[in-house]
This record gives sequence, C-alpha cells and structure tokens, in this order.
Amino acid sequence: MAVRNLWICLFASVVIAQEQPRWQFDFLAGYYDQSGDHSAVTGGEGTEDLTSVSPVIDIVFNPESNWSYTAHIGVDNVSSASIDAMDNVSGASKVDTRAFGTFGAQLDRGNQRYGGFIGFSKEYDYTSINGGVSGSFDFNQKNSTLGISLATYADTVDLYDIDGVHYGQDDRSTTDLTLSFSQVLGKKTVLSAEVFISDQSGFLSSPFQEVILTDGIHVAERLPDSRSRNALSLRLNHAFTDRFVLRTFYRYYDDDFDIGAHTFELEPFFKLGSRGSWISFSARAHQQDGSPYFVLPATATESDAYFTSDRDLSTFDSTRFSLGYHGKTDLRWMDRFQIRATAYERDEGLSSFTLSFGFGWSQ
Repeated sequence: MAVRNLWICLFASVVIAQEQPRWQFDFLAGYYDQSGDHSAVTGGEGTEDLTSVSPVIDIVFNPESNWSYTAHIGVDNVSSASIDAMDNVSGASKVDTRAFGTFGAQLDRGNQRYGGFIGFSKEYDYTSINGGVSGSFDFNQKNSTLGISLATYADTVDLYDIDGVHYGQDDRSTTDLTLSFSQVLGKKTVLSAEVFISDQSGFLSSPFQEVILTDGIHVAERLPDSRSRNALSLRLNHAFTDRFVLRTFYRYYDDDFDIGAHTFELEPFFKLGSRGSWISFSARAHQQDGSPYFVLPATATESDAYFTSDRDLSTFDSTRFSLGYHGKTDLRWMDRFQIRATAYERDEGLSSFTLSFGFGWSQ
C-alpha cells in the first residue's frame, strides 16, 4: 500500500467560496502505521510492518493581480524492517527519508484559468523531476466547467540486486493526461466526471523486491518496461441542507497489466454551529482483480517472463473508514485546523492506521 503524501487525507472538507487572502500558510503532519505479513522485499513472506511521519508546509500567495502562486514542501520518514532488508544488513528497523516539493502558478481570467507546476522528489534510491500544465474553462453561465491537465515525471532509479549491491542506474518516465467536466444540476447538486490516461515506460520493476521460485531460490521481480493505465471517475455532491452535504464517488480502473478495479465512496459532512466547523465521515470500498504477473511464494519458475510478489498487483478487496473534523478559531496564528483518523484493511491481511493533523492562518 502506498504510504506517500499522507497530508492529502487532511483536506477533504467542504470548500466555501470567499475572497482570497493575500497569504495562506498551512502546516500539516501525518502519522501512518502499517502491519502485514506479505512483504515483497522478502518474497511475499516477511513482515510489512512500518511507520511513517510526514510533515508538510503549504504556502499560497495571492498578489493584487490575476496570478496566484503555491509551494508544497515536505518530507516522509519511513521506518521498517523491510527497508533494512533492502540493504541486507539485519532485521532491525531503519529509516528511509524522502524529500519533495512542488511549486505552481495560476492565471485567473474569469471564465478561464491556466496553471503550471514544477516539482522534485528525492530519496536514497531514486530522483524524480516533474512538471505540468493545466487549464479550465467555464461556460453556460459558469454552470459547466471543462478541465484538462498534463503532467510528466522523469525518474532516475538506482539499481540494487537482492543482496544490496549497487550495479548502476536506469530511467523511468510517466505521462499523465486528465480530462474533466463538471455540471451544476441545481442550487444544491453538482455532478462531475474525470478521465485519467497514463503511460509509463522504462524500468518499472523494484529491484529490491524478491520472488521465491519453485526451487526456493530468491530472484528479483520482473515486470514489463511499459504500462498504460486508465481510469474513469464520477462524483455527485448534494447539499440536503445548509448543514448536511453528501459526497459520492465511483471509479473504474484498468491497465495493461490486466488489473481491473472498482472503488466506491460515501462521505457525509455535517456543519457544527455557526462558525463554519464541519465533521465528516468517509467509507470507501475497493475491489480489485489482480495481474497474472503476481505469484505466490514457490509458484514461479525462472523461465517465466514476468513475476512479482507485490500484493498491490494481486486480487483483493479493501475497506477504508475515516473520521475528520475541520474547525475555526479566533487565534491569529491558527484561524483553522483539521484532524482526521483513517483505518484501512485488505482481506489478505494488510492493515493500517493514519492520524493526520493540520493548522493554518491567512493574512
């Protein structure tokens, strides 16, 4: 399960239109704890236990013009026995740190908005440089909006064999295209649809992830050097009253690894008092048909073209439940704050708990 960018789960609140302040500052932190017994680092048989702490700073600058500028900077600190196994040292926990940042700008021209971003991500075994552009266009008296975004990621991967020996570098590239449409159906209802198309090429395997063959030998996983991913998402948001809003979400996903998946989510929001505080609950169900490249320990042979023990590519069902609170205060240095707790479980045994907190102010 991905443990990156835990700050994302902080801000699933209802957005209320208001005049933009000149500066906005938000400090975010996420704690993630995971347990399981099918680590791909040890061929699908070892512990998946890990913890991650992710502090993040978000800054938004709105000068007295049509431009706005954003900065998103943070680190992930992941501790697990599996990370140590990558270096073939011991079973004791070791920390892997990833630093990342994204910097963007947007031009607002009334019914049209144009934006772009550049970013980076760096940890011990890979470096990523990314960038993208986007645009959105309102029409039909601003009741309809079309959006398009294009992003590209250029990764350099340090290659290690399963004994921890470095033997060079390779490249990986990803291009993502997103098309969206939203429609106001009434004073209280908004429907939106999104199409996501992604193309990856280059070194897509994780060299430190192992597969146990039928003869008991451990070898590095093998995956194709290209992958196409597609998704269709639908959202329907409805305000039943000024204190109760329900968000619904559905996504269909498939790729040429022969993975297919369905995701459903319900997220009700309840307004508390008159200060603009909200409490929210989220329930998500995910059903995935796995790739034929996924194999159980001691079932693959050296003659197989592709194989992996990574259960993210397997068949599974999962559920996720979360509870969040978004409040406002009169403090100058903290006029808003959020806290969210999330529990996740897969039917093959993986489970996790996330606690996220953030606060910010505007001036």
